[in-house]
Amino acid sequence: MKANRLRGLVRQKLVGHIEKLRVGKRSGRRRKFRKFGMENHDSKPQNAAIKKLFDSPVKLLAVSNSKEEFPRGGVRIPEIAFAGRSNVGKSSLLRSLCLRNIHVPVGNRPGTTRSLDFYEIGHKLRVVDLPGYGFAYAQDELRKQWSDLIEAYLQERRSLKRVMVVVDARHGLKDSDFEFLEKLELYRRRFQIVLTKADMLETEPLALMLDHTREQLQEHRQVHPEIMLCSSHNKGGIKEIRAVLGSVVKFPEVKAEVVNSSSVKLDKEKNTLKAKIKARRDRRRNRHTL
Repeated sequence: MKANRLRGLVRQKLVGHIEKLRVGKRSGRRRKFRKFGMENHDSKPQNAAIKKLFDSPVKLLAVSNSKEEFPRGGVRIPEIAFAGRSNVGKSSLLRSLCLRNIHVPVGNRPGTTRSLDFYEIGHKLRVVDLPGYGFAYAQDELRKQWSDLIEAYLQERRSLKRVMVVVDARHGLKDSDFEFLEKLELYRRRFQIVLTKADMLETEPLALMLDHTREQLQEHRQVHPEIMLCSSHNKGGIKEIRAVLGSVVKFPEVKAEVVNSSSVKLDKEKNTLKAKIKARRDRRRNRHTL
């Protein structure tokens, strides 16, 4: 009985989280909201820096069909890779996140991405679009080529900070997803789940899917605890994923601002302490005078 009540409270909390992200649908209709990005979320230095990052120019750095074609850069510029089964909305998600002005092939037929595509944002962050696994429409030779290419990237890439595993919220994790997660565990790559097409499920079924996905990932050591929800249709959850991407970037201006604010706070504390000491001395003098 207590377990059921606890489960109900958890799902109620998840429903509130979904409402806050503006994803999920009601009464059989997709929810329609004003398209929003980062414009109202730059009150803190980190958020302002992230907004500035995603307003920066984006360029296609490399289209790699072999590991020899991977761009160089060591660990100076961090990379975040996006992976997922074919046709889960990965390309649409990337276009909504950061590739608005760059043509990203999007199609109903699985297997649109057939290479490792490296994009660089403002010379501070690289986003890597991996070929969709599953490869339902590919020949056996191509499947092996793509699989070997992905494994070479996961195994050897020093600048890779996180893998965002994109999953269709309507269907959840499949066998091919778990096979890919095993590779990430093998190579000790930190990963995070992103549930896309969240606007195509009603709020309560979406909360159930989120809860179920959390349970499925309990045994994985490399998984990030927060599961992201998003919709490329109404842009719900996009700003939260941008914040995740921006968290791996070192912003000198944010560090400087934090240091400055800390020094200002320290100065205030020193002045307050000096004022208290002076007040005590004045009181003592007044006592002796009396």
